[in-house]
Amino acid sequence: MSIVRQGALLGLALATLAVTGCGNSGDAQLRLLNASAGYAALDVYFEQSGTGGTPQLSNVASGTVSAYAGVTPAAYTVYFTSHGVGASNALASQSATFSNSNRRTYVAYGDSGSFGVLEINEQQGSPNGGYANVEVLNADPDAGSVDVYLTSPGVPLANASPNFGAVAGGKATSFASIPKGTYELRVTGAGKNTDLRFDLPSLTLADQETLSLIITEAPGGYLVNVMALPQKGSLTTYTNADARVRAVVGVTGASSVTTAVDGTTLVSGAPAAAVGTYVLVPAGTQPVTLTVNGSAVSVPSQTLTAGQDYTLLIYGSPGSELESWLPDSNIPALSGYSSVRLVNAMSASGNPLSLAVDFVPVATNVPLGTDLPSGAASGASAYDTQVTATTTATVTVTDYTTSQTLYTMNTATLGAGDVYTMFMFGSTSAPVGVFSQDR
Repeated sequence: MSIVRQGALLGLALATLAVTGCGNSGDAQLRLLNASAGYAALDVYFEQSGTGGTPQLSNVASGTVSAYAGVTPAAYTVYFTSHGVGASNALASQSATFSNSNRRTYVAYGDSGSFGVLEINEQQGSPNGGYANVEVLNADPDAGSVDVYLTSPGVPLANASPNFGAVAGGKATSFASIPKGTYELRVTGAGKNTDLRFDLPSLTLADQETLSLIITEAPGGYLVNVMALPQKGSLTTYTNADARVRAVVGVTGASSVTTAVDGTTLVSGAPAAAVGTYVLVPAGTQPVTLTVNGSAVSVPSQTLTAGQDYTLLIYGSPGSELESWLPDSNIPALSGYSSVRLVNAMSASGNPLSLAVDFVPVATNVPLGTDLPSGAASGASAYDTQVTATTTATVTVTDYTTSQTLYTMNTATLGAGDVYTMFMFGSTSAPVGVFSQDR
């Protein structure tokens, strides 16, 4: 797993309300890190009364940290807003009392509609010589609880224990004292050292450094990125430069399908109606190989977005194979709901399909080789419609052209927050449905 490193410390113009530049001697020094994927730019107001003032931290872009603002020591209400909307339209607010020379960084995170804030106390004492102090903030609740490892480079995780275990979304750890040196930084699902979400081959902890590691969201909702912010220092973003891909076989009459991306095998000898598991592959433009029933098929290279999940759908018939790359959104569904989408891989039919859950339409007129309805608007997602979580759902797939019921699954369990795909294979006379829990 490779990582792209980006330095990003941006100074921003600051308005004046108990604030002038970086403030006067003795002022509290406050800044904002916008680690949110859902809010392009944020403002922060420090108000002693009312909400009619101007922001002290303004237009802080996603993925950046502001300059410090000096704030006169006093009690305030702190308002976090989207840029330009005013404190009365706050996404979140909190009370805070600042004393002389307080220094802290607010960390804003979350998708649209799920905003949150963490704090970094930047008044930590220096660690002992030969050591660094490190904390972890999980600013990606969609990732769930994670384990964080700092090991000697190349050490298998099977032989290691996490330095920070089960760090829940929206939570921060205590600081841990770690010997200075160069480490491999890895993030996994909590308690699952094979569930690799992030791998940075080399991270150097300087002597007596105080460092905050912030876990942030990647596009697919499952892999993560990491930001590193030294106390009073500049931000570095480590972008997860891998993607996850799974292969799904919808080729009519196929008895053996093998495919690989950049030499990494997705499935080998897979039959029709097979749904593979996700595999990590490098992002960027990568070569793709495909063999169907022992015959090589020419397939173009594919450009993969870093941190994104994909389904490589292989369909058609032997000798007339087609490929479709479907972006998967494995962001957990809203509380009390499940995400369900339909993928039409019924190569022997060719007709569009429709999906209903408990007889309520979820997807209508989905053509072969896709997961979106015909004529869907640009930017539409197959996951736009969410359904109530239940243990007794009736899932029905019909032929959109003929209204024939092709597949029915009774008493299906749809877990709260879970993500599912209904894959349909075969023909109208012999349909095959595979209901996959993707997350």
